[in-house]
Amino acid sequence: MNMSSTVRSIGIPNFFYIEENARDKLEDILCREGIAIDRCLIVSGTGYTCSIADGIARRLDSGSDKIVRLCINSNDTHAINSIEHAIAKDEVSVVVAVGGGKVLDTVKYACSNQHKPMLAFPTALSNDGISSPIAVVRLESIESKGAKPPIGIVVDIDVVKNAPKYTILAGVGDLISNISAVEDWRLAYEHRGEEIDRFAEILARNAAERFIYYVLKNGKVNNNSSNNNYNNSRCRDSNIIQDNKFLICLAEGLIQSGIAMSIAGSSRPASGAEHLISHALDRILEQPKPHGIQVGFATIFAMALRGSEFTDIIKVYDMLGFPTTFNSLGIPIEKFLEAVRLAPYTRKGRFTILDLVREDKAMIMNALRSAYNLNHLV
Repeated sequence: MNMSSTVRSIGIPNFFYIEENARDKLEDILCREGIAIDRCLIVSGTGYTCSIADGIARRLDSGSDKIVRLCINSNDTHAINSIEHAIAKDEVSVVVAVGGGKVLDTVKYACSNQHKPMLAFPTALSNDGISSPIAVVRLESIESKGAKPPIGIVVDIDVVKNAPKYTILAGVGDLISNISAVEDWRLAYEHRGEEIDRFAEILARNAAERFIYYVLKNGKVNNNSSNNNYNNSRCRDSNIIQDNKFLICLAEGLIQSGIAMSIAGSSRPASGAEHLISHALDRILEQPKPHGIQVGFATIFAMALRGSEFTDIIKVYDMLGFPTTFNSLGIPIEKFLEAVRLAPYTRKGRFTILDLVREDKAMIMNALRSAYNLNHLV
C-alpha cells in the first residue's frame, strides 16, 4: 500500500529556545540552526521593543553592516508595505521580529507575502499567535489572515519577565481559553458534523491543562481574590508570575497552542465562544481590555453556559490575580451582555455554545450568576 498519500505536511517552527539572556546568545543560536545573518532585517515597535531590538542588532552586526533595522508603529498596510520594501531593497535573507503580538503578526504577514523566513523574538507572552499560521493585521479592517509560521522562536525569559504584568496575565487567559475552545469544537462536531482534528484538539487542550496543573501545584492561594485587578501591582508581588519556571511553562503552552492551529489549519482549537465575545467587546467598548484578559474572563462564562466544570480555572485566576469580577475587569455587566448577544455575528460559520442558547435568556443569566458569583442578579 502506498502510504505517502496519507501523510500530512504541516508547517511549524523548526526550533524554539526559551532561556535566560537569550538575546545575548542569539548569534550562537542562529549559527547552531544554520541560519545565515549576512543580510538580516530586524523589525521592532517604536517603544520598549525598539531598545531591545537595537541591542540585538549591535550584537549581531559587529560593525559589518549586515543588519538592517526597521521600526513600525502599527499593523496596517503602511507597516506591511514598509517591511516588504525593506526586504526587497536590501535583499534580505531572514527577518527577525522583536516585539509583541502586533509586531510579530505584521512581520509574519509581510514575510509570507515575500516568501522570506521569519524568526520570532517575542517581548511579551500575551497571546498564542507566536507560532501560529495566522496574522491579525489591519487592512480595510482588522482581519485574521493566513500566514507562514516563523521558522524559529527565541524567548528571552528576562525580557518577557519585565514586560507589563498585564501581558503575562493576557497570555494566561489566551492559553486557558483553549479549554473552552475545544469544547465548542466538539459541539460543532455533534450539531453540525464539523470535522475535528484529534491531534490539534489534544495538543491545544493538553497545553492549557498542563499549565493549570502547574499553577495549582506551585501557586499560593490569594485570600483577596475578590478584588483581583490585572493592573494591580500586587499581582506581580504575591504569586508566581515572576518565577522562571512559570514563564517557561506559559511560553511552552502558548507555542503548543499555535502549533495546534497549524495542525488544524485554522484557529478552531484555540478560539470558541470566549473569543467571539472578546471580538464583540472590541467593537462596542471605547477602550477594550487586552485581548487575552477579555478572552480569559469570557472563558468562565462560556464554561458555565455549557455546564462544564471551571473550579480549577477560578483557582488559577485567583492565585495569579486574574480578574474574576466585572469590577476588577472594568466592564459593565450590560456591555458584557451586549457582547454575548453580538458575539455569534462576529465570525460567521464559527459554531459555538452561543448558537444553541442565544434565545434562552434564562440560561444566559443563570450562567452569568454562576460564572461571576452574582447571586443577587435578577
